[in-house]
Amino acid sequence: MDNMQKGIHYKITHPAHKLWMIALVAAAGSALCIGILAFVDGVAKGDYLLVAPFGATMVLVFGLPQSPLAHPKNVIFGHLTTAIIGIIFANLLPVTFWSLGLAVGVGIFMMIMLNVTHPPAGGNPLLIMLGAHTSILFAFYPIFAGSCFIVLIALLYHALVSRLEYAWVNKPKEGKDV
Repeated sequence: MDNMQKGIHYKITHPAHKLWMIALVAAAGSALCIGILAFVDGVAKGDYLLVAPFGATMVLVFGLPQSPLAHPKNVIFGHLTTAIIGIIFANLLPVTFWSLGLAVGVGIFMMIMLNVTHPPAGGNPLLIMLGAHTSILFAFYPIFAGSCFIVLIALLYHALVSRLEYAWVNKPKEGKDV
């Protein structure tokens, strides 16, 4: 029996298999996630969950959820690591071409050394230094809090809507025909 004859239950409980469907699922998840983060920031009247590098995080978490770079540990601790480095550099050095480059380089070095590589997090030192965010609190909100919210939303979205494998949800069962 082919997929078209399996009925609506099969279509709902199995991930999209066509490129346009995968792209639509990724776009919808990304829009929902960023929308929720922006809504919380709007209601709270502050910058508590949303920063620009999270837009690039959406590409991995919703577009390529099986990538090791999209794993929850990488998303959360990659962003936190580079945010702390950006804050340290913003407090210790003037913002120059060399300090910006060095901060990004050190951030990438630390993500790789800590095994939490998440490419969008490489933008955090730039955001922090150019925005003159010198308080360590910036690392905890919006960076840490926003990253945690992203992972939570992604886990729920992939478990309930996309049915794509992400982290520990929707793992294929061994020996079972998928």
